[in-house]
Amino acid sequence: MELRERAIQELKAIVDQYAAGEASVVRAYFEQPHTSEDHVEVLVRQCGREIQTADALHKTVKMLDQLDGSVDRHEFSDLVTKIAEETTHYVLLADLAEWVAERKLSAEELHRYEVHAAPDPGLPAAKNSNVRLPEANKMLEVGRQVTAAMGYERGRACIGLSEGGGGGAFIECARLSGDEYKDRLAQAMRRILKDELRHGPEGVEAFAETWVKSESDLADATQWLRRFMSQHLRVRNEIWGYPLSPERLEAADRGDLPAVDLTVSDLMEVHSS
Repeated sequence: MELRERAIQELKAIVDQYAAGEASVVRAYFEQPHTSEDHVEVLVRQCGREIQTADALHKTVKMLDQLDGSVDRHEFSDLVTKIAEETTHYVLLADLAEWVAERKLSAEELHRYEVHAAPDPGLPAAKNSNVRLPEANKMLEVGRQVTAAMGYERGRACIGLSEGGGGGAFIECARLSGDEYKDRLAQAMRRILKDELRHGPEGVEAFAETWVKSESDLADATQWLRRFMSQHLRVRNEIWGYPLSPERLEAADRGDLPAVDLTVSDLMEVHSS
């Protein structure tokens, strides 16, 4: 099989595996009874994953000064679009958290779980850790290992394939129904899902085309994508209050969780619908 096609197949298989794991986190959460306070806590933790992207706003100001010179307009547009989309996700989830809480939440409450998703020397260092999120802190360290091993640009591109954890948690939420909270959560997650797929899994083919030129490149990419997505799964489990046991997380790493109707191809169909 041609190297590029094999790279696409192997990278997508890793995304599929961990998308299924992240879907399992959501299913496990809803298999147990929860209070409104539990729901608010989950939503606020996810808010922190979404609003952190807005830290890159200061980058756009510098980029605008060099637009169509040293800065490509497409790169500028992509970054501005992503900031807008992630901020919209934050707004959707923060609004839902306040609906569940039946009160307006303070800025401190809404932002207490903010932390960067991946290391970026151009962003405020103070948000490179959060004492409330040990697994998120570990993911930042794994991200540093990825960029050290693969080089910053290639490593960040590899990390980008993991965005949204393959979409599994979002699509599982998008399928929820049965009470008003689930209905509202599903509506918000359907909006978020469309963006997350473009941010992450849809980049597999472009990554293979740009960054996989040898067997060694493919081995590096699969090794580090698997390592990063393994930790991403643990962050997802942290966000949802640790519904998966360590044993089930290890089963996800082995690909031993029960098969679910959730693959990259399934997600693409949702995105296009």
